[in-house]
Parts: sequence; C-alpha cells; structure tokens
Amino acid sequence: MLRELLIENLAIIEKLNLEFGDGLITLTGETGAGKSIILNGINLLLGEKASIDMLRSGEKQLVAQGVFEVNNEQKNELEKLDIEVENDEVIIRRTLDAQGKEKSYVNGARVPRTRLKEVMKSLVDIVGQHSHQMLLNKENHIKLLDKFIEEETVDIRKKIEFSLEKYSEVCEKIKEIEKEKNETAEKKEFYEFQLDEIEKANLKVGEDIDLENEYKLLFNAGKIKEKLSISEFQLKNDEINALDIIYSCKKQIEAIVDYGKDFEEIYEQIERVYYDLEDCVSTIEQLESDIEIDEHRLEEVVSRLNLIEKLKNKYGSTIEEILEFAENISSKLRTLDDNNYQTSLLEKEREKYKKDYWDAAFQLREVRKKFIKKIEENLGKELDFLNMKNAKLDIKLEEKEIMSKNGSDTIEFFITTNIGQPPKPLQKIASGGEVSRIMLALKVIFSHVDNIPILIFDEIDTGVGGETVRKIAEKLKEIGKNAQVICITHSPAIASKAHEQYYIEKNIKNGTTFTSVKKLSDKERIYEIARMLAGESISDSVLKHAEELLNEE
Repeated sequence: MLRELLIENLAIIEKLNLEFGDGLITLTGETGAGKSIILNGINLLLGEKASIDMLRSGEKQLVAQGVFEVNNEQKNELEKLDIEVENDEVIIRRTLDAQGKEKSYVNGARVPRTRLKEVMKSLVDIVGQHSHQMLLNKENHIKLLDKFIEEETVDIRKKIEFSLEKYSEVCEKIKEIEKEKNETAEKKEFYEFQLDEIEKANLKVGEDIDLENEYKLLFNAGKIKEKLSISEFQLKNDEINALDIIYSCKKQIEAIVDYGKDFEEIYEQIERVYYDLEDCVSTIEQLESDIEIDEHRLEEVVSRLNLIEKLKNKYGSTIEEILEFAENISSKLRTLDDNNYQTSLLEKEREKYKKDYWDAAFQLREVRKKFIKKIEENLGKELDFLNMKNAKLDIKLEEKEIMSKNGSDTIEFFITTNIGQPPKPLQKIASGGEVSRIMLALKVIFSHVDNIPILIFDEIDTGVGGETVRKIAEKLKEIGKNAQVICITHSPAIASKAHEQYYIEKNIKNGTTFTSVKKLSDKERIYEIARMLAGESISDSVLKHAEELLNEE
C-alpha cells in the first residue's frame, strides 16, 4: 500500500505531503487543477523517465518520495531482488536537479532507474485508457492465468523445474564433452605423431646423465690414456722408480725401528705410503687398460644425446617431463573412446529428463485449459455487468516446441466486443470506453490473485456514463477490498464510493500558480460531489443528491 506521498517542485506543485489509507481512494478537482501532475509524481516513483521541464520554474530540485507498506509475499519478491525490507516498508525517492541530473533511491540505497523500475513493477500497476501496462502486455498473460492454478500445480511445477534443470545440466555436460572430443579429434593425428616419436625413443629416467658421463670419457679417451701412461711411467721407470725409492727408504728405517718408538712410527707411515702407491700403480694400469678410443661408440652417444635434447626442446626440460607429456597425450587419445561411451550414457539420461519435462508440461497444459474456460466465463459475466452485453474473452493457448520453467505454452488474451466480429488482441481494442471496462473487468478477476497491492486508475470513467459509470464505481469499490485503489476521476458516482477522497485545487498566490491537495471530511465530500454533479450551480436538491450518493451501499 502507498502510505505516504511527498512531492516537491513538480510543475505547479510546490509541496504536498499526503497520507493514504486502504480501499478506494479518489482524487477529484477541476480540469487542469493538477491531478495528472500527481500521477506524474507517482510515475517517477515507478521508474519512469524524468525530464527537466518537470521542474517547477525557478526551483533547484524536484523531489518525489513514497512510503510503501508491503506484505510478506511482496517482501519475499523484493528480497529476491536483493532489496532488504525493514518494518514492512519500502521507501522510494527520486530527485532531479536543474542540470537534469536525476537520482533514484530504494531504502536509502542509490539504484539505477532501470533497477527501480524492476523493483516497483510488483508493487504498483497504473491503468489508463490505452494502458500498455501489465494486462495489455501479452507476456504477462500466462503469469496471470497461472496465478489461478498456483495451488493445483505446485507439484507439477516442481517436476517441470527439476526436469528442466537436470536436462540443462546434462546438455551442458554433453556440450563440454563434445567440445573436448572435437578438439582432441582435430589434433588426433598430431598427438599420435608426438606419442610415437616419444615412444620410439624408449627413454629411461636418468639416462641422459649416464650418457653425458660416458660422452666425457669417450671424447677425452686419448687425453686420459696419455695422462695415465705418463703417470704409470713416472712411477715405474727404471731410472726414476718411485716405488723402489720408497721401498729402499722403508728398508733403511726398518733397520732402526728397535731403537725407539719414533722410528717405529715413521716406519709404519712409510710402509703405508708404499702399499698405497703400489695400489695406485695397479689401478692406473687397470684404468689405462680399460680406456678405449671408440669413435663408433662416441658417435652413438652423441646421436642419442642429440635425440634426447631434441625431445627436451619439444616436450619438456627433463626426461621425466617428456614421459609425463606422453602420458597426457595418451590419456587424451583414450578419452576419445571414453567420451563416446560417456556421451551415449548422458544422451540416454537427457532423453529421460526430456520425457519427464514434456509429461509434466502436458499436465500443466491440461490444468490451464480447464481454468481458461472458467476465466472466460467469469470475464463474460463482469463485462455483461458493465453493459458490454456482446463482449467475449477468448484466451488462446498455443503449444510451442520450447522448454521453459513455465512449460511449453504461450497465452494471449483476445476479445470481441460485437457479435460477428473476430476476436482481437487486447491492445488492438480502439474504443477508450471499451478498454476501460475490459481493463476493469480483468482487474476484478485478477485482483484476487495477481498480488499487485496498489492499482491506479487514470480517469477510467472516460467515454462512459449513466448506468455504466455507476457499475464501474461498484467494481472499483469491490477491487478495493483486495487492493489499494487510487482513482483520478471526474465522475461523482465513482467519487461517492471512495473510502477516502482528496480534492485537488489550483490557486494563484503572489502571481505564482500552485496546486494544493486536501483530504475531504464527510461534509466537504458532499459539497465536492455536488460540484461534480452541477458545477458551480449547487442547489439544495443537488446537495441532497450528493448526500444520497455518499450514503448508498
């Protein structure tokens, strides 16, 4: 419900602050007094565009603010939009400065205008003569219909949503597998070449280190053999025989070991040197014998090292990385067969969820068809009450090859207003009076279920009169039992049915025009309705008639 409305510096409105109650609320006043300007202020709160010409002349800033009371259901809807609600209230504020810069706020937080529009569409519905609001937008027709069948279709909808969610998940998995499979298939020949190249090399971990060491020996074999030969010669040469010299020294010291411990110790040291040197000579001889200058083996080692280096440059900096690369390629090639099998399983799963979806969608369609007849009948009765005797609503349901959380149907409301004429879409109806009554009849039916707490009717009485306008008044009051109805009207019949009535008046003060709004007392309402009946010529009989209108049930 709209509980408070503040408007400052909007056109000829300097400042107004209104508090609204429940039920049917009417705004009345002479033509040009500013009723439509108040509607413009409310439109700003709904996220409609603001323009600089709205700003009151000579002022710096336009302000529109509304305090909306919400119930638990609307609170839940707003929380889905990340709007936190405290104390069951939502405060909307719009400003526009003299430079044309506008700002929008929801509960004190600044939001884009498009965001504001999204928030407010679930709270307020404005209905005009050719309104393209909720009811005239065919995209909303299926939502309105489904409000009637909400309780009966809870389980069906859960099945639809679950099946559709699982179907989409499986489709995504298949898509990912197919993408991976296609990428692998495109590179299969290249992968196979890489794997074959690595496998033919028959690499062994640590092999490159062993080969490097062997290469050093083979490449330097001549130099090594030469150095070993010289060393052996120097140790065993007849003229300079190191072993003989040390042996002779050992024998000399051996002769005096009995003369003291020091001689014994030096003898032992010389003896160790002698035997160590003897071992060295033996080892050098063996090494020299083992070293071969093998050019053929050197070429093999060089060739193998070159091959390993080539593979390192292509597939990894170590043999371990090359072998890991080969395993990855092999795994990708194996997935081609694995993916084919997995895809086959997923396709069967997808078909199952698809069947579950279409079964549930068919059930939902059958419930919709059953309720369509009821709605068509109810609307026919409402239009008959509103003096559209030959009007008939035709709700067209079309089955589509689509899968959505709302099923696979499209719904659109068609209507015919005269016998013999084909049904036309609601927005194609030409007569303003007919549109008003059709919109009102639909609102009577849907106000019980569409959860829009605030309905604003902008001169719905335009184009109708007499008995018809009195019946419109009754219906507006009826809708007011389920929602807050704000109605701008020139009709005394409608004004008299209101729970609250506001009088809008234009005045001139100090050469400046401004609009004022006043909530009327019961006595003031009699005079205002009398003015609406007879203009300025208000007689006692007119006042009595006005009082009778107000007292009618």
